[in-house]
Amino acid sequence: MIFPKTNSAAFSLALSISAFKTLPAIIAEDSCTSIDYITCIKTASPPTLDASDISDWDGVEVFESPLTGALTSKMYTAGNMKIQCVYDATDIYFLYQIPGKYMFDINDNKKCASVASMFQMGEKATLFNMGGCPLSEAVNCDAVPEACAPYAVDIGAHWELKTTERGVMYGPNEGTGNDLIANKDDEFAVGPYCRVDDNFGTSPGNEWSGAWDFTGNATNGAEGYYIFETSRSLTTPSPETDAQLTPGTEVNFGVSFWDPFETASGWTDAGHVVTGCSEDWIGLRLVDENGAATPVFDHVGGEEESAEPWKVELTVWRPLLLLLLPPAALLLSLPALHLLSLQLSSLLVLCLRPSLSFELES
Repeated sequence: MIFPKTNSAAFSLALSISAFKTLPAIIAEDSCTSIDYITCIKTASPPTLDASDISDWDGVEVFESPLTGALTSKMYTAGNMKIQCVYDATDIYFLYQIPGKYMFDINDNKKCASVASMFQMGEKATLFNMGGCPLSEAVNCDAVPEACAPYAVDIGAHWELKTTERGVMYGPNEGTGNDLIANKDDEFAVGPYCRVDDNFGTSPGNEWSGAWDFTGNATNGAEGYYIFETSRSLTTPSPETDAQLTPGTEVNFGVSFWDPFETASGWTDAGHVVTGCSEDWIGLRLVDENGAATPVFDHVGGEEESAEPWKVELTVWRPLLLLLLPPAALLLSLPALHLLSLQLSSLLVLCLRPSLSFELES
């Protein structure tokens, strides 16, 4: 956004008041607080994947995470999702409970709920922008740019439901990440326009199993919880495109959800909500017998340089702006302090500009 040059005190006053009115709408996004990690414990009795009876998860710690728009950061108003995780000698198991309204259409995936699990693979991969490789901005990505390898994200059980039934377990498939029966694909990405099926490695395939159900009355518009119960082998024959999960380590993790009530025509590709307040990975701790888990990466969220600078600026300047904008408007009404008020207003505009740009581009 370009701000015109002016010496008008009236313009400065109007700008300060306008900015002050805009600021609460921007700061409202900060009401989201992400959980830092999820603990995944070892079990001798893995759950049965049916999604209809989840009593075999009793006693497993429940972690609640807010969901926000992947691009807009707007809060998913139906409520927080619940996440549980266990693993055994060969597989990892997840239980997701996501509040919402029921819709199912055997002819249209966008009028059914959809979900996906994500794991950071590349050291620079961000949750925001599905890896965030700057070279992957092409609309079509037939081949992943080699230089994007540090931004790789493993996407598992990316599940679109129209060909499935409630309470039925659908297993893995070999030879391709594309699940031709249940459409719970195994994929990887380096950006939102560069997402492909896991068809790489010596033995490509889809190692995910899953079942889904709904807790409420299964009629369109009824409120309840979507239940997704999934599993995947800890290790796979495709280390280039699948995160390899080792007990005693902590990997960076996230969940996406597509709401069939997002629009009158169902969900849109870009309209999904995610964990981590749209920005941060959540640590997935596969704790060992001593309760320990060593992070695979130095910190949650990948390399800091891959994050956009304005996100840091917003965090630093917002609290200060709340304090300074009202006094600035007051100063502008005193003729003797006209010059000081202009200088202060100019400073505030420079500080606020990243926030305004974010608001306009969202």
